[in-house]
Amino acid sequence: MGAVSPRRRGLGDLLGDRSGWVFALLRRFRPILSAGPFTVVTRSDDVREVLGDHEHFTVAHYTPKMAEITGPFILGLDDTALYRYDHAALRAVMRRDDVPAIGHEVLAAARTRVAAAGAGELDVVRDLADPVLDGIVASYLGAPGPDTATQLRWARDLFEHIFLNASNDAAIRARALADAAEMRPHIDGLIAARKARLATDAPVPDDVLTRLLQAKEQDGGLHDLAIRHNLIGLITGWIPTVSKAFAMVVEELLRRPEELAAAQRAARAGDQQLVASYVFEALRFRPQTWALLRVCAADRVLAAGTGRETVVRAGTRVLVATRSAMFDGSVVPDAGRFRPGRAWGDYLHFGHGLHTCFGLQINRVQLPALAMALLEGGDLVRAGDLRWDGPYPASLRIRRAGRS
Repeated sequence: MGAVSPRRRGLGDLLGDRSGWVFALLRRFRPILSAGPFTVVTRSDDVREVLGDHEHFTVAHYTPKMAEITGPFILGLDDTALYRYDHAALRAVMRRDDVPAIGHEVLAAARTRVAAAGAGELDVVRDLADPVLDGIVASYLGAPGPDTATQLRWARDLFEHIFLNASNDAAIRARALADAAEMRPHIDGLIAARKARLATDAPVPDDVLTRLLQAKEQDGGLHDLAIRHNLIGLITGWIPTVSKAFAMVVEELLRRPEELAAAQRAARAGDQQLVASYVFEALRFRPQTWALLRVCAADRVLAAGTGRETVVRAGTRVLVATRSAMFDGSVVPDAGRFRPGRAWGDYLHFGHGLHTCFGLQINRVQLPALAMALLEGGDLVRAGDLRWDGPYPASLRIRRAGRS
């Protein structure tokens, strides 16, 4: 590939810790802020109203981008027959009873990575999250990349264009299309190779790819091209988001020595549920995204009957500020306080409504599993600042206290 322009940080990442008071002011004085073609929604009730109304607030912005990457997949489809068919087909092969085994696999792989670092420094992104997530995509989905670096590049570039490129930057698009041109034949090759093995009755892994190919179209299965579309979509939606979320969790805990110490005590005691409560509370303060984008399909009155009632016009791009909603003190108890053990309903890490994260249950185990492996050893201290590659964490180095 030729030279490409460097990645740019997203608005939420650039605001960083300042976003808290910015959104606090908006929630109080302009909870629904309209500016040109955009409307920003900041209060919990309104955020949930938008995300819960998929007929008026659609994912139409993503659809053409997905089409030029590979074709339609569920992350960019509204509530159509195709969405319902593909969603059901994927749900049939990505089963809830798979989740515990995924958690165990992530924990084992993460422990191996942490142990390999020994007394030295460990990069939470490069040495831990990225390779472990690449491994689980390979083993569970049955969709390994040519190598970890290539798979990460594909996933990040595609995700950036589809979900973060609101301004339709040409360089971001060109990078994604070049990667997609590499990824499509690779996934097609995986599908063809697995079909050939199935045709010979050779042993095959019980992974998502095998299950998809074994499901007959007449029984609700997917044809090969749809399998490719959705595997690319799953990989794109999996690796970048979870890697970033984990880096955000560790960064937040490193900034909170008391909470970090408590989370480490929980990990050493083997209490993964308590560790999870620290993980998702840390993620509330430093989420992997500050907002979700929706497009208003037809004029819609938002927050009807309240003092903030607003008409959102058709064509408006609505920035649904999920981070802000999680700090709305009118809904979230002690919103400004770090309080592990909150009710799950206080969180919007994985969205709400029709497009609630497809991998929600997997994320509820794989993020705590990564954290368990990191936290159960000696006391953690920072060995370097969080470094970025555009919208993605590139490096966060830690070491054990007393070691240099």
